[in-house]
Order: sequence, then C-alpha cells, then structure tokens
Amino acid sequence: MKTVPYMSVQFSQHALEKMHRRSVKTSDVYATMESPDEVYNDVEHGTIVAVKKIDARSIILAYKMEAEVVKVITLYYTTKLDRLIKTKTVRGAWKRVK
Repeated sequence: MKTVPYMSVQFSQHALEKMHRRSVKTSDVYATMESPDEVYNDVEHGTIVAVKKIDARSIILAYKMEAEVVKVITLYYTTKLDRLIKTKTVRGAWKRVK
C-alpha cells in the first residue's frame, strides 16, 4: 500500500488484474490521482472517475473514497476520450466535478 498526498491507496483484485492485462503503469495511476485533468462523479456506480492525458492516450481511473483510503476499482487507457466523455455525460452517467 502506498500513499498519495495524505491518503492510503488500495487496489481491488479487479484493478490489479486490469493493470497487468492492459499494461497500465503504476506511475500513470499515481500521476492521475495526484493531478487529474478532469474529475467526474459516476452516478451509476457511485465512484469517482479521474482522467489524465498521458502521451497520445488518456488514463481513466475509477475509485472510491473509504475513510482515509482511496480504493481503486478499475482503470484503463483510451485514445477515444472525447467520445467516451460525451457518451457518459449526455446520458447522465457522469457528472463533471473538475
């Protein structure tokens, strides 16, 4: 378990499997948590979604805050960020926070 400014971070088994399968870098995950470009409230799943542009793609990170712990639920890279955000916000699944 590592810490991101004042918080402990835990990865669900699902997140760990997805990191491995999708070759998501741990450094990208922490960079996204520390300084996301955009943040959304996923009202369908009760999670927070952080987005950060990294090179030619973006990382999408879904997590929950539980007491003093950030619990990473899932994560992935996308090259179609604009389409994803439009789809999620138009149907009301995501509400922009930042």
